[in-house]
Amino acid sequence: MKGRITLFLVLVLLATACNRTDYTTEISQIDSLMVELDSAKDMYSSIDTAGFSELSQSFSENTAFVQQVYKQRNDTMPRDVAMLMSEYRELKKPAKGFLVKHKSIGEELDFTEKQLEDLRHDLENNLLDSNFVDRMLTDEMKAVNEVESSVATLKLSGKFTKKKQAEMEPQVDSLIQVLKTQEP
Repeated sequence: MKGRITLFLVLVLLATACNRTDYTTEISQIDSLMVELDSAKDMYSSIDTAGFSELSQSFSENTAFVQQVYKQRNDTMPRDVAMLMSEYRELKKPAKGFLVKHKSIGEELDFTEKQLEDLRHDLENNLLDSNFVDRMLTDEMKAVNEVESSVATLKLSGKFTKKKQAEMEPQVDSLIQVLKTQEP
């Protein structure tokens, strides 16, 4: 009886060993994607989010003040003031949505990392059908590329918004000071 059980176990082990697919290439690709994702996470963590809530508020307050002054005076803005305020107002939207976008991309990075870890685990343990693996790997490559692009775009957007605000803020502050000192 012991001999039959042992023989049966050996046959089962051989049968499962024969069905085992070698995913070393795919696992190597996942490891490369993980390295890319780590680089994207490093870039993400270097994004300066400080002051974006205040920036949006500042844009709103300054724009509203200038508009209110001209409205109270029943006057139209001179062309140069209107152009300045129009350009300044354009910075409000990227500043306002920046922190929400930052949080969303952070969640996307975490989700993509978890997906890669799960896929790697499943491949190491031979839990997936080989036909399904290629499609999953392709999807994960796309996801990593998309999240890398999102991080890079967010970083550029943040830098641009802060740079443009730093350039324009003195002009807008000067305009506000002049408007405050002029008689209504």
